[in-house]
Formats: sequence, C-alpha cells, structure tokens
Amino acid sequence: MEINFKVTEVYKRLSSAWDKHRYIIAYGGSSSSKSITILQLLTLYALRNKNKTITLVAESMPVIKKTILKDWKMIVMQEMYDPKSLNKQEMIYTFPTGSVFQFVPADDESRFHGMRQDVFYVDEINHISEEVYKQADIRTKDKVLSSFNPTAKFWLAYDFEKEGTYVDHSTYLDNPYLDDAIVTALKSRIGKDKNFTDVYLYGKWGSLEGLIFSENIDWGIVTEIPKTYDERILGLDWGFNHPTALIDVRILDGEIYLKELLYDSGLTNQDIAPYVVYKTVADSAEPKGVEELRRLGKNITSAKKGPDSVLNGITLMKQYKLHIHRDSINLITELRNYKWDEDKEKNAVDKPVKAFDDAIDAARYGISYLLSKRNVWFK
Repeated sequence: MEINFKVTEVYKRLSSAWDKHRYIIAYGGSSSSKSITILQLLTLYALRNKNKTITLVAESMPVIKKTILKDWKMIVMQEMYDPKSLNKQEMIYTFPTGSVFQFVPADDESRFHGMRQDVFYVDEINHISEEVYKQADIRTKDKVLSSFNPTAKFWLAYDFEKEGTYVDHSTYLDNPYLDDAIVTALKSRIGKDKNFTDVYLYGKWGSLEGLIFSENIDWGIVTEIPKTYDERILGLDWGFNHPTALIDVRILDGEIYLKELLYDSGLTNQDIAPYVVYKTVADSAEPKGVEELRRLGKNITSAKKGPDSVLNGITLMKQYKLHIHRDSINLITELRNYKWDEDKEKNAVDKPVKAFDDAIDAARYGISYLLSKRNVWFK
C-alpha cells in the first residue's frame, strides 16, 4: 500500500524519536500538527505490524468523536478509511493487518485496570487523571504517547526528564500546511490576551490564575441534562468569522444545566434557524438577525444589555453550580480558559478578557433572562 502523507517538521522529529524512546510527549501551540503527526505515526505502526492493539484516549467519548476520530478519518486516513472496519458499538477500527485502533474515553478509570495494549496515546492529557495514565503505562508493551496545549503546569511536567522520554515542543510555525485564515486568527490575539498568546501561539506554559469559573467548584460535567424542567430557554450569540453559539439552558430544582446545540463559524441565519427549536434569547447587537429568525417563524427575543450586563451576568452565573453536558466540548473549553482581564500592573480587573466567550455569552444571555425574571440578580 502506498501512503501519501503531508508531513511537517514535527513528524520528522517524532519519527526519528520513535525507535529510541518509549515515551513521546508532544506539547505546544495550537495547530502545530502535534496530534495529527502522532495519528500518522500510529497509523503507519498499525499498517506495518500484524495484530497490534493501539489504544487512543481522550477525556470523554464526545471529545474522541469530535476531535481524534474526526481528524484521523478526514486528515490522516482520507480515502484509506473503510467505514465497514469500524465497530461503532465497541469503537474499534480493524486494519487489514489485523491491528486495531480502540478509542477509549478516560471518564471511567476502572476501564484501564485490565486493559492491555502495544501502544497507548492520550490526546489533551492535561484533562486526564494521573491514575489513568499510570494504569495504562504499566499495561502497555511498546510505546506511550501524549499531546497537549500547555494551559498550565500539571503532573506530566515532572516526567519530562524521565528516562526513555522524548519531549517535543512545537508551534504553528512547524506546520507549513496551516490555512492562512487560522494563522491570521491566532495572530489577531497578540496583545489582547497574554495567556492565550503564550499558550496557543507560542506553546509556552500558561497559568490558571485569573480564571472566572473554576472546574468542579463553579461548574462540572454531567452525562445528561433533565428532560423535564422548571424553566428553559435557548441562548444565542451571533458570529460569522468567529463561532455562532447556541446553548440550551434548563433550570430544575434550583440547579442550572447547559448543553451546546450549535458552535460553528460561517453560518447564515438560514443555517442557524433549524437549531432554534425553542424560545430563544439572542445578543441584541444584531437586531436584523433577530428579526430574520422571527420572520422564519422562530420564537426569539433580544437580550437586555446595560453598561454592567456582562459583569452582572457573570455574578449571577457564579451563584449557581453549572452542570455542563459532556457533549458541549466547546463550552467546556471556554470555561477552562475564560479569564479576568488585567491592568498595567497585572492586577485583575472586573472585566473578562474578550476571548473564549462565544458559548459563555450565549449561556449568559439565557441564564440572565430566566433568573432576572425571578428577581434574583443578587441573592
């Protein structure tokens, strides 16, 4: 079989390290090709060896399907991908050599206590528990690989000097195939958000200091949102060059549940309309969009804004534990990166950085609309 891969500088470095190291850690900025490169190497391993088991892991099955599996099918495999070779129930893909890719979520640590494999790979390992990694390591025969954006130092940073480990740092400059629009979008953040610039542009270690919403304190991930509820609304934040976000907001017994229904760029109002399946409150900055959806038969209104509406909305959201459906991977990403801005002396100010806020803004419109009706802006 002849395989034509477009390879980057990251591929050249990792392929050279493959035969010399058990552990390969690839970290750095966004769109540097680190994850795609590892998927290319794992695919070649499966095609060159018979009856090997390669375990690919991310924090949940929705994340696997929307990131690892999608990228592997569309970018790596392309015409080589055979839909009949994927057992969708077991999430196992079988190659002609008898080697398999098994896609496994890390949200249940017990899965890894008996699982054995030849190669183990974790994408965005900073969202995986150290226990999962350790259990997989002692049950992996050949290679252990990982990749991540360095949003903040975590337990794997202490393994960088571990014997048999190759650590590769990369940025968008290592990827000559990157679309110009992505490069422009990345560079547009320079000077606006230092943490974003450090982490996603230059691949430097970031910091969790200044986060507005703390995971497992202000919010947590759930597998379901209630089918019956006391109140419900959809929140809509308009976008085109940046994502349009639509969030389902439900309140039951004083608890708030959120689920991402739409998060995509380049959408027209005709594209958005099919997702607006319930009463919706939208960003008032685009009255034309609100009116167009209304004329398409949608029950939609504009969010009320004021000089302190953003801060008031955040204050309101932080009074409740937010339960985020696990399919809402973009909302989860935003919550993990949404920060307070800083003044010239690096002190936090009561204003969020204008980044990682599309889905959060949509959620804020919905939550503010429902709870302001109850006159509970401040408890």
